[in-house]
Amino acid sequence: MAEKSRSQTSIAAPSVRADVIRNHIPCNLCGSEDRQAYCPENGLGLVQCQHCGLVYVSPRPDANELYALYGETYFHNDESSKVGYTHYVNDEQNIRNTFAGRLDRLVPFIKTGKLLDIGCAAGFFMSEADKRGWQVSGVDVSSFAVEYTRSRFGFEASVGSLLELDLPTAGYDLVTLWDVIEHVPDPKAYITEIARLVRPGGVFALATPDVGSIPARLAGRRWVGYKLSEEHVYYFSIKTLTRMLNEAGFDVVNVRHVGKVVTLSLFLDRLAMYVPFLARGLQALEKSFSLSERSFYVNPLDIVSITARKRG
Repeated sequence: MAEKSRSQTSIAAPSVRADVIRNHIPCNLCGSEDRQAYCPENGLGLVQCQHCGLVYVSPRPDANELYALYGETYFHNDESSKVGYTHYVNDEQNIRNTFAGRLDRLVPFIKTGKLLDIGCAAGFFMSEADKRGWQVSGVDVSSFAVEYTRSRFGFEASVGSLLELDLPTAGYDLVTLWDVIEHVPDPKAYITEIARLVRPGGVFALATPDVGSIPARLAGRRWVGYKLSEEHVYYFSIKTLTRMLNEAGFDVVNVRHVGKVVTLSLFLDRLAMYVPFLARGLQALEKSFSLSERSFYVNPLDIVSITARKRG
Protein backbone atom coordinates (compact mmCIF):
# COMPACT_ATOMS: atom_id res chain seq x y z
CA MET A 1 0.00 0.00 0.00
CA ALA A 2 1.30 3.46 -0.88
CA GLU A 3 2.26 5.51 2.16
CA LYS A 4 -0.02 8.49 2.72
CA SER A 5 1.41 11.95 3.24
CA ARG A 6 1.04 13.77 6.57
CA SER A 7 -1.58 16.06 5.04
CA GLN A 8 -3.80 13.05 4.45
CA THR A 9 -3.73 11.70 8.01
CA SER A 10 -6.49 13.86 9.50
CA ILE A 11 -9.17 11.23 9.29
CA ALA A 12 -12.03 11.38 11.75
CA ALA A 13 -12.07 8.44 14.12
CA PRO A 14 -14.84 5.94 13.40
CA SER A 15 -17.78 5.86 15.77
CA VAL A 16 -21.05 4.06 16.29
CA ARG A 17 -24.14 6.15 15.45
CA ALA A 18 -25.85 7.80 18.39
CA ASP A 19 -29.24 6.48 17.26
CA VAL A 20 -28.19 2.81 17.40
CA ILE A 21 -30.37 0.76 19.72
CA ARG A 22 -28.42 -0.53 22.73
CA ASN A 23 -29.48 -3.51 24.79
CA HIS A 24 -28.41 -4.79 28.20
CA ILE A 25 -26.17 -7.85 28.04
CA PRO A 26 -26.00 -10.71 30.57
CA CYS A 27 -22.58 -11.67 31.91
CA ASN A 28 -20.66 -13.53 29.23
CA LEU A 29 -18.79 -15.65 31.75
CA CYS A 30 -21.47 -16.87 34.17
CA GLY A 31 -24.73 -15.71 32.54
CA SER A 32 -25.88 -13.62 35.49
CA GLU A 33 -28.02 -10.51 35.00
CA ASP A 34 -26.94 -9.20 38.42
CA ARG A 35 -24.63 -6.27 37.69
CA GLN A 36 -23.70 -2.86 39.05
CA ALA A 37 -21.98 0.20 37.58
CA TYR A 38 -18.19 -0.02 37.41
CA CYS A 39 -16.04 3.14 37.37
CA PRO A 40 -19.09 5.16 36.28
CA GLU A 41 -17.10 8.41 36.24
CA ASN A 42 -15.48 7.38 32.93
CA GLY A 43 -18.88 7.57 31.21
CA LEU A 44 -18.35 4.40 29.15
CA GLY A 45 -21.25 2.36 30.52
CA LEU A 46 -19.12 -0.23 32.28
CA VAL A 47 -20.74 -2.72 34.64
CA GLN A 48 -19.40 -5.54 36.77
CA CYS A 49 -21.03 -8.92 37.27
CA GLN A 50 -21.87 -9.37 40.94
CA HIS A 51 -21.34 -13.14 40.74
CA CYS A 52 -18.04 -13.64 38.89
CA GLY A 53 -16.54 -10.14 38.66
CA LEU A 54 -16.38 -9.80 34.86
CA VAL A 55 -16.35 -6.15 33.72
CA TYR A 56 -18.12 -5.27 30.46
CA VAL A 57 -20.10 -2.62 28.59
CA SER A 58 -23.89 -2.78 28.98
CA PRO A 59 -26.07 -1.69 27.31
CA ARG A 60 -24.34 -1.69 23.93
CA PRO A 61 -25.00 -2.07 20.16
CA ASP A 62 -25.25 -5.46 18.49
CA ALA A 63 -22.35 -7.28 16.81
CA ASN A 64 -22.93 -5.79 13.36
CA GLU A 65 -22.67 -2.25 14.70
CA LEU A 66 -19.57 -3.10 16.71
CA TYR A 67 -17.81 -4.65 13.72
CA ALA A 68 -18.64 -1.59 11.61
CA LEU A 69 -15.80 0.20 13.44
CA TYR A 70 -13.06 -1.75 11.74
CA GLY A 71 -12.75 -0.08 8.36
CA GLU A 72 -9.67 1.67 7.00
CA THR A 73 -9.98 4.65 9.34
CA TYR A 74 -9.68 2.34 12.35
CA PHE A 75 -6.09 1.69 11.24
CA HIS A 76 -5.37 5.32 10.34
CA ASN A 77 -6.87 8.23 12.28
CA ASP A 78 -5.96 11.19 14.48
CA GLU A 79 -7.89 10.11 17.60
CA SER A 80 -6.06 6.93 18.56
CA SER A 81 -6.26 7.81 22.27
CA LYS A 82 -9.97 7.04 21.87
CA VAL A 83 -10.14 4.43 19.12
CA GLY A 84 -7.89 2.55 16.72
CA TYR A 85 -4.42 3.55 15.56
CA THR A 86 -2.73 6.70 14.32
CA HIS A 87 -1.18 4.81 11.41
CA TYR A 88 -0.90 1.05 11.87
CA VAL A 89 0.96 0.35 8.64
CA ASN A 90 3.54 3.11 9.19
CA ASP A 91 4.25 1.63 12.63
CA GLU A 92 5.11 -1.75 11.10
CA GLN A 93 8.60 -2.16 12.55
CA ASN A 94 7.53 -1.45 16.12
CA ILE A 95 4.58 -3.84 15.78
CA ARG A 96 6.88 -6.51 14.35
CA ASN A 97 9.32 -6.05 17.23
CA THR A 98 6.46 -6.43 19.71
CA PHE A 99 5.28 -9.62 18.01
CA ALA A 100 8.81 -11.03 17.80
CA GLY A 101 8.97 -10.80 21.57
CA ARG A 102 5.65 -12.59 21.92
CA LEU A 103 6.87 -15.38 19.66
CA ASP A 104 10.04 -15.70 21.73
CA ARG A 105 7.94 -16.22 24.85
CA LEU A 106 5.99 -19.03 23.19
CA VAL A 107 9.08 -21.10 22.33
CA PRO A 108 9.15 -22.98 25.68
CA PHE A 109 5.60 -24.23 25.03
CA ILE A 110 5.51 -24.93 21.29
CA LYS A 111 8.02 -24.78 18.44
CA THR A 112 6.39 -24.70 14.99
CA GLY A 113 3.35 -26.07 13.16
CA LYS A 114 0.07 -24.68 11.87
CA LEU A 115 -0.84 -21.27 13.26
CA LEU A 116 -4.10 -19.33 13.11
CA ASP A 117 -3.92 -15.65 14.03
CA ILE A 118 -7.36 -14.28 14.90
CA GLY A 119 -7.57 -10.53 14.46
CA CYS A 120 -4.60 -10.70 12.11
CA ALA A 121 -4.84 -7.00 11.07
CA ALA A 122 -2.15 -6.22 8.47
CA GLY A 123 -0.46 -9.60 8.83
CA PHE A 124 2.69 -8.49 10.65
CA PHE A 125 2.51 -11.21 13.32
CA MET A 126 1.89 -13.83 10.65
CA SER A 127 4.92 -12.56 8.74
CA GLU A 128 7.14 -12.80 11.82
CA ALA A 129 5.88 -16.34 12.49
CA ASP A 130 6.34 -17.30 8.83
CA LYS A 131 10.02 -16.33 9.10
CA ARG A 132 10.35 -18.86 11.93
CA GLY A 133 8.86 -21.73 9.99
CA TRP A 134 5.21 -21.56 11.01
CA GLN A 135 2.51 -22.40 8.45
CA VAL A 136 0.31 -19.35 8.92
CA SER A 137 -3.25 -18.25 8.21
CA GLY A 138 -5.38 -15.48 9.63
CA VAL A 139 -8.87 -14.15 10.32
CA ASP A 140 -10.11 -10.58 10.75
CA VAL A 141 -13.48 -8.83 10.67
CA SER A 142 -11.88 -5.97 8.73
CA SER A 143 -12.02 -6.44 4.97
CA PHE A 144 -9.44 -3.65 4.65
CA ALA A 145 -6.97 -5.53 6.89
CA VAL A 146 -7.50 -8.87 5.17
CA GLU A 147 -7.09 -7.36 1.70
CA TYR A 148 -3.85 -5.73 2.81
CA THR A 149 -2.55 -9.02 4.28
CA ARG A 150 -3.36 -10.99 1.15
CA SER A 151 -1.92 -8.47 -1.29
CA ARG A 152 1.21 -7.65 0.73
CA PHE A 153 2.19 -11.14 1.89
CA GLY A 154 0.07 -13.61 -0.02
CA PHE A 155 -1.04 -15.29 3.20
CA GLU A 156 -4.31 -17.17 3.52
CA ALA A 157 -6.69 -14.87 5.40
CA SER A 158 -10.47 -14.88 5.84
CA VAL A 159 -12.86 -11.97 6.42
CA GLY A 160 -15.48 -12.36 9.12
CA SER A 161 -16.21 -13.27 12.70
CA LEU A 162 -14.54 -16.47 13.84
CA LEU A 163 -17.98 -17.83 14.69
CA GLU A 164 -19.13 -17.50 11.06
CA LEU A 165 -16.22 -19.35 9.46
CA ASP A 166 -15.93 -23.08 8.78
CA LEU A 167 -12.43 -23.89 10.02
CA PRO A 168 -11.09 -27.42 10.63
CA THR A 169 -11.54 -29.16 13.97
CA ALA A 170 -8.18 -29.74 15.71
CA GLY A 171 -6.58 -28.13 12.67
CA TYR A 172 -4.05 -25.89 14.43
CA ASP A 173 -1.07 -26.32 16.72
CA LEU A 174 -1.24 -22.70 17.85
CA VAL A 175 -4.04 -20.12 17.85
CA THR A 176 -3.26 -16.52 18.78
CA LEU A 177 -5.61 -13.74 19.82
CA TRP A 178 -3.51 -10.63 20.37
CA ASP A 179 -5.39 -7.60 21.71
CA VAL A 180 -8.69 -8.92 20.35
CA ILE A 181 -10.80 -10.56 23.05
CA GLU A 182 -11.72 -7.19 24.56
CA HIS A 183 -13.36 -6.27 21.21
CA VAL A 184 -15.53 -9.30 20.45
CA PRO A 185 -19.25 -9.40 21.34
CA ASP A 186 -19.11 -12.98 22.67
CA PRO A 187 -15.68 -13.90 24.13
CA LYS A 188 -16.92 -17.16 25.64
CA ALA A 189 -18.16 -18.40 22.27
CA TYR A 190 -14.83 -17.37 20.70
CA ILE A 191 -12.79 -19.30 23.26
CA THR A 192 -15.09 -22.31 22.96
CA GLU A 193 -14.62 -22.26 19.19
CA ILE A 194 -10.86 -21.88 19.58
CA ALA A 195 -10.87 -24.96 21.83
CA ARG A 196 -12.44 -26.84 18.91
CA LEU A 197 -9.79 -25.57 16.49
CA VAL A 198 -6.70 -26.33 18.61
CA ARG A 199 -5.42 -29.89 18.55
CA PRO A 200 -5.19 -31.72 21.89
CA GLY A 201 -1.93 -30.61 23.49
CA GLY A 202 -1.82 -27.53 21.27
CA VAL A 203 -1.49 -23.97 22.51
CA PHE A 204 -3.69 -20.90 22.68
CA ALA A 205 -2.05 -17.54 23.42
CA LEU A 206 -3.72 -14.17 23.92
CA ALA A 207 -3.11 -10.71 25.34
CA THR A 208 -5.60 -8.16 26.63
CA PRO A 209 -5.74 -5.15 28.97
CA ASP A 210 -5.87 -6.29 32.61
CA VAL A 211 -8.62 -4.43 34.44
CA GLY A 212 -7.42 -5.96 37.71
CA SER A 213 -3.86 -4.69 37.35
CA ILE A 214 -2.41 -2.19 39.80
CA PRO A 215 -2.00 0.52 37.11
CA ALA A 216 -5.64 0.17 36.07
CA ARG A 217 -6.82 0.48 39.65
CA LEU A 218 -4.58 3.43 40.43
CA ALA A 219 -5.40 5.34 37.22
CA GLY A 220 -9.16 4.87 37.57
CA ARG A 221 -11.13 6.58 34.81
CA ARG A 222 -7.90 7.83 33.18
CA TRP A 223 -6.60 4.31 32.48
CA VAL A 224 -5.60 4.03 28.82
CA GLY A 225 -7.40 0.66 28.65
CA TYR A 226 -10.72 2.48 28.88
CA LYS A 227 -10.94 3.42 25.23
CA LEU A 228 -14.12 4.10 23.27
CA SER A 229 -16.82 1.86 24.73
CA GLU A 230 -17.90 0.62 21.30
CA GLU A 231 -14.34 -0.68 20.73
CA HIS A 232 -13.42 -2.34 24.03
CA VAL A 233 -16.55 -4.05 25.32
CA TYR A 234 -14.99 -6.53 27.80
CA TYR A 235 -12.39 -5.91 30.48
CA PHE A 236 -10.86 -9.10 31.84
CA SER A 237 -8.82 -9.69 34.96
CA ILE A 238 -6.45 -12.65 35.27
CA LYS A 239 -9.07 -14.36 37.44
CA THR A 240 -12.00 -14.01 35.03
CA LEU A 241 -9.92 -14.88 31.96
CA THR A 242 -8.41 -17.95 33.63
CA ARG A 243 -11.88 -19.17 34.58
CA MET A 244 -13.15 -18.76 31.01
CA LEU A 245 -10.16 -20.67 29.63
CA ASN A 246 -10.51 -23.48 32.18
CA GLU A 247 -14.20 -23.92 31.41
CA ALA A 248 -13.42 -24.18 27.68
CA GLY A 249 -10.90 -27.01 28.19
CA PHE A 250 -7.58 -25.17 28.50
CA ASP A 251 -4.96 -25.36 31.24
CA VAL A 252 -3.14 -22.08 31.82
CA VAL A 253 0.63 -22.65 31.63
CA ASN A 254 1.96 -19.10 31.71
CA VAL A 255 0.72 -15.69 32.87
CA ARG A 256 2.71 -12.49 32.57
CA HIS A 257 2.28 -8.78 31.99
CA VAL A 258 3.74 -7.69 28.67
CA GLY A 259 4.50 -4.40 26.98
CA LYS A 260 4.91 -3.07 23.47
CA VAL A 261 7.57 -1.38 21.37
CA VAL A 262 6.35 2.19 20.81
CA THR A 263 7.62 5.51 19.56
CA LEU A 264 8.52 8.19 22.07
CA SER A 265 5.76 10.32 20.56
CA LEU A 266 3.09 7.70 21.33
CA PHE A 267 4.50 7.10 24.80
CA LEU A 268 4.27 10.80 25.64
CA ASP A 269 0.74 11.03 24.23
CA ARG A 270 -0.32 8.27 26.61
CA LEU A 271 1.67 9.73 29.50
CA ALA A 272 -0.29 12.95 29.06
CA MET A 273 -3.42 11.06 30.10
CA TYR A 274 -1.87 10.46 33.53
CA VAL A 275 0.67 13.24 34.19
CA PRO A 276 -0.06 16.12 31.77
CA PHE A 277 2.51 18.60 33.14
CA LEU A 278 5.35 16.04 32.91
CA ALA A 279 4.31 14.96 29.42
CA ARG A 280 4.24 18.56 28.19
CA GLY A 281 7.79 19.15 29.37
CA LEU A 282 9.07 15.96 27.79
CA GLN A 283 7.20 16.70 24.56
CA ALA A 284 9.05 20.01 24.31
CA LEU A 285 12.37 18.18 24.61
CA GLU A 286 11.20 15.56 22.12
CA LYS A 287 10.53 18.22 19.50
CA SER A 288 13.73 20.14 20.24
CA PHE A 289 15.91 17.08 19.69
CA SER A 290 13.75 15.41 16.97
CA LEU A 291 13.19 12.28 19.05
CA SER A 292 9.56 11.61 18.10
CA GLU A 293 10.25 8.44 16.12
CA ARG A 294 12.75 6.88 18.53
CA SER A 295 11.34 3.56 19.69
CA PHE A 296 11.70 1.53 22.85
CA TYR A 297 9.98 -1.25 24.79
CA VAL A 298 7.49 -0.11 27.43
CA ASN A 299 5.79 -2.40 29.92
CA PRO A 300 3.32 -0.54 32.17
CA LEU A 301 2.23 -3.89 33.68
CA ASP A 302 -1.42 -3.50 32.63
CA ILE A 303 -1.57 -5.86 29.64
CA VAL A 304 -1.78 -9.54 30.54
CA SER A 305 -0.59 -12.30 28.23
CA ILE A 306 -1.83 -15.81 28.95
CA THR A 307 -0.62 -19.02 27.34
CA ALA A 308 -2.85 -22.07 27.72
CA ARG A 309 -2.64 -25.69 26.58
CA LYS A 310 -5.59 -27.66 25.21
CA ARG A 311 -6.35 -30.67 27.35
CA GLY A 312 -5.77 -33.99 25.62
